[in-house]
Amino acid sequence: MMELNSNLLFTDAFDEENFNSTNARGTYNPMQFVIRLREDIHVALKEDDLSPNKIQAFSTFLHENIHWWQHVGSNFGFILSLSYPALSHAVHGDLKTLIERNERYKPIIKYDNHYFKTHKKLDNYEVNRILNNYHDLLYAKWFAYDNKNIHKIVKDRRFFLSVGHCYRILWTTSVHTLAHCLDKEYQFLPNVTKWLEEFKKLEQNKVDGFYIDSAIGIAPLGIKAIYEGQARFNQLQYLTIASENTLKYDDFKKSGMLNGIYVEAFDLFLKITKINVPADFNNATIGLFLLVCDIAINPTEGFPHDIFHFESFIYSNDPGIRFIMLCQAISKDKTAWENCIQDYSAEEYIKNSEKLCDLIFCLSPYFGIEAVNKWIETESSIKELMEEEKKMDFNSNNLPIRLFFSKYLKMQQDKLKYPNVFCWIGKSMTSECCSEIELEKVVELFDKHRALYIDDIDKEIHPMHFDEFPSENIEKSFNAFYTYNTSYDMIHKWIKQEGDFTYDYEWLTPKYTKEETTKWIRENFKDMFTIYPEDITII
Repeated sequence: MMELNSNLLFTDAFDEENFNSTNARGTYNPMQFVIRLREDIHVALKEDDLSPNKIQAFSTFLHENIHWWQHVGSNFGFILSLSYPALSHAVHGDLKTLIERNERYKPIIKYDNHYFKTHKKLDNYEVNRILNNYHDLLYAKWFAYDNKNIHKIVKDRRFFLSVGHCYRILWTTSVHTLAHCLDKEYQFLPNVTKWLEEFKKLEQNKVDGFYIDSAIGIAPLGIKAIYEGQARFNQLQYLTIASENTLKYDDFKKSGMLNGIYVEAFDLFLKITKINVPADFNNATIGLFLLVCDIAINPTEGFPHDIFHFESFIYSNDPGIRFIMLCQAISKDKTAWENCIQDYSAEEYIKNSEKLCDLIFCLSPYFGIEAVNKWIETESSIKELMEEEKKMDFNSNNLPIRLFFSKYLKMQQDKLKYPNVFCWIGKSMTSECCSEIELEKVVELFDKHRALYIDDIDKEIHPMHFDEFPSENIEKSFNAFYTYNTSYDMIHKWIKQEGDFTYDYEWLTPKYTKEETTKWIRENFKDMFTIYPEDITII
């Protein structure tokens, strides 16, 4: 039996709040968009032989790469990831207006309080828009990460209106930012400009979830638990088969790999469906759980399809609520579902996801995949973008958005034929992969869709290198991406961070001194706003 090495296996849950986190055995940071691995994991991955250490280290890399897929390749994850640059694009004009009016204060949230105390009114429209956008997106994320966060969110009587409002802003802002780059006339993207009136009707008619102080049903978990469960259980399925099926459920439990956030979703799945705890990770129960996770994080209302039923927008799109509804649907006919995943095939994925989605009155993720592939085939702006992606040479305007969207699109292309591989990558990366696809092809798909950025032993972030892209283009897009990325972070600091601007970007590279990095950040800021950060008054 393979002896489990905790130093190579344990990961840290992704941390949306900590932009500058670097200390982890293995982690994916959704704001830095980088995989970080501890030194011993890097070393084990470079071993020549397929040793137990290399297998276990790879399982950790697999786990973290799944987080990349979740954030860029799933429908909900993509919308959520877009919201980070989208906020900066949404507030950029208002920030420049404040500069022109000589209202150069940090943090803006504190300036808002100062303005109210001075003028006894809240009529600074630019400040209002900036803070409304900031809080709407923040609270949408908090609710999505864990619905129980609503108890903290509702305490904000100034900025929080309703979950429905926050989710509308999340989808509207993200899709609008995408449209600004590629579909200004909304020829194929959902036309978010037509949504407002429908959402206003929901507020006026006092539909739960869409008006101030309304009641709303919540799930006992959120996307964070689903993400970690999906990544960990794929990892453990891979390890089980790699151990020639000698490792059992209890072995992983005793090792500490089935604790807390990593097993939260699975425990709920078993509790609601009343399916028994499996003996190991290579069975139909694990396959069904991973299918439920995949469906939960791939809603289609609002993106890539338009909204078909506004009243159910929250329940149709919130991953935690979707997860619970899917489990409840399974529980009503447990015997029909508990053994439905046998081959881990594309046919099983398509058939069972459609049947489950019918039970919760939603479109299957596969319908979304088909819609996106139609864009790729027919839309000229998408064809142009995919040509940029082929060379990893992107138009510099809005580069992060173009880059992310191209990776999302590329993943949907392969999901059209191999949706099962992306749902069940743990089993697919072993000798027991589905008979309809060769293991060599699975490895090719995994390599093709690796995360773009990873740290090295020295903790410097590097772009992953792909044979099909010229090295100079990879480096160019990498440098441009992090120029944008750090600028987005500076905007977030301007809005909310107390005190002076901090230049805590040591996570990016240890190669340069803090003074050199600070100078680079300051110059980028000046290019964006015509002033240096120190020209802003701290209040």
